[in-house]
Amino acid sequence: MTIKRLNIETFRKSFVYKILILTIFTFFASSVVYAAEASQSIPSKLGIKKIELNKTIKVDGKNYPYTFLDGMLLKDGERKITIDNKTYTVEVKTQPDKEPIEVTQSLYAYTFTKAALVINPTNRSLGNPVKSTEVTLSENPQIAVFEDEFGNISDVIFIPPLLEKLDILDSQVPITNISGKKFLLSSKSPYRLLSKVILNEQSGLILEEGVVIMNALNSELNIKGSFISTGPITILESGRLSVTQSGILYLNGNAYTTNINSDIGALIFLDNAKANNANLVLPNFVVIRNSELQNVTINGAYAVYIINSKIENLNIQNCGKVYINNSVVNTFVTSLLSKVIMYDSQIDNSEISDLSELNIVNSKISSLKILKGGLVKSKNSELNQIDIDDYSIIYLFNTSANALNVGNGKYYNLESKIKTINKIKK
Repeated sequence: MTIKRLNIETFRKSFVYKILILTIFTFFASSVVYAAEASQSIPSKLGIKKIELNKTIKVDGKNYPYTFLDGMLLKDGERKITIDNKTYTVEVKTQPDKEPIEVTQSLYAYTFTKAALVINPTNRSLGNPVKSTEVTLSENPQIAVFEDEFGNISDVIFIPPLLEKLDILDSQVPITNISGKKFLLSSKSPYRLLSKVILNEQSGLILEEGVVIMNALNSELNIKGSFISTGPITILESGRLSVTQSGILYLNGNAYTTNINSDIGALIFLDNAKANNANLVLPNFVVIRNSELQNVTINGAYAVYIINSKIENLNIQNCGKVYINNSVVNTFVTSLLSKVIMYDSQIDNSEISDLSELNIVNSKISSLKILKGGLVKSKNSELNQIDIDDYSIIYLFNTSANALNVGNGKYYNLESKIKTINKIKK
């Protein structure tokens, strides 16, 4: 029997050798990448966000009951997170700053004491917004969103366009279809809206503080351009403000008997406003700030900000970014894959359903129903009665509850006090 000696050069050129080298390289590369991903997945700052790790975790030296990190289930402040015998320092913050933001206005710019995300509302996504303490006025309105490093939203303000080359509108005859940029003076009030009036694209209706508008014959103003009040105004009698296409509405003032509608639209911003009902479909951005409304329905908005406001009935559907800060709502319904973050607010009756998510921070809710795959996380809050069913889930962290009624759902309790837990019988 003859044994052939393996030629090294021949082996190096062989297919088996190449596969072996590739396998070894892939193994070591995967190990390096996995180690890098493991360290990168532990952030130094954590807000209201869930990070899947699928590993045993210790927080401040104590065993943590979950295999993921979530700012909603951790105490705010500096935390020591231990994974695979490695300890990371993570700063947790799930509430916005409470210090007031000072705004200085000059002829061509706005200046803030804190940096803000400057957003063009005609762009349905945030895109790559600039974060700055100064905004130069342009031909188009903008909004400034005050967001900290943890993703918490404290306030949103309106940045008006340059008010140049405006024609003063006569008030002797009712307002008809509007083209160009028109300025309404308080000294010429009241102005009258009759029947259906169109504010055309690329056109603007700028209202001086103190202007009075009177609706006649249940009139409707179809806003395809920009409707902007520079200070508190008054709208009398029943009527509608309807925002369509890329229209922008900035309302400051009293419009008790006016309904506000949208069919698409770039921005609906109610600031220090009192209005009747708002039915908003597919707007880019909605801001309700320091305002009072009866019935509000928002469907398919890119982002919604409700700040320091009172709303009797609020219905959110299919909205991916909803922030409610320091507000009071009587009845709150969230459905159709919406995601809501609520700070320092109070709600009487709330229902979460259809795979929607509600994060509750330092808030009070009298009655909370979670249905149809809804997800709720509550932190530092007071919940009176909770009803959970239909494959829904609730996480309670440092939260008190009077009664928890559980059907076909799950609850997780971490450092919370629940007075009574009842099984829902069907």
